[in-house]
Amino acid sequence: MHHRSDQLLDRLGAAAGIASVLLLVALFTVFPSLPAPDDPISEIARSARDDSDGLLRGAYAGALMTGTLLLFGASVAARLRRAERGSGGWWLVALIGIAGTSIGIVGNALEIMFVRAVGHGATGSGLWIGYGAVHWLGVLTAIPLALFLLGAGMGTRATGVLPRWLAWLGIALSLLFLAGAGSVTGDEVDGGILGMPLLLGYLGLLVWILAASVSMLRPRGATAEPAAALT
Repeated sequence: MHHRSDQLLDRLGAAAGIASVLLLVALFTVFPSLPAPDDPISEIARSARDDSDGLLRGAYAGALMTGTLLLFGASVAARLRRAERGSGGWWLVALIGIAGTSIGIVGNALEIMFVRAVGHGATGSGLWIGYGAVHWLGVLTAIPLALFLLGAGMGTRATGVLPRWLAWLGIALSLLFLAGAGSVTGDEVDGGILGMPLLLGYLGLLVWILAASVSMLRPRGATAEPAAALT
């Protein structure tokens, strides 16, 4: 009974991982987005009025993406915990990290509030305060993602619950996310030189989630490597 329940969680987590990748790609390619925070507030407000329906649908899709990512990450953490059997705590690092990404829903809520406020006639520079938070929340989400990938990478290295190359890729991506989050300290809205590690981190994250999801769909013995071989 427990084995079937574990398999079901793995499969549900894998499906959620694939869904989160599809939703994230759609957010970048299908749904409209507001102009960068360094544009005039009048231009940002005009975009919010003209594209309000698409922006609200995009905010909903963003919240769904956060939900699927949380389910995927929680299933990875549970897989690590079963493999560690009390001998390690990397599953907890991964769980705390993925839980921290829930702050993304705050950004979606702020975007909805901004679009609604503009739709009700709000104007002026005061609008920028709420909108600026939407942009920078997306950048700072890199920190909990780094924690998740570090925990998942180190836990995989110790237990072999995922392919070994995913362990090293996860650790490398965690470093990219940590560096990329530092882009908030610069003057450039695109992050300047630190924006590149952030971009590479997100591209690598798509690959990591897809590969981990495929691995989780397979029987446990088909992908796991003996822990002793990984140390």
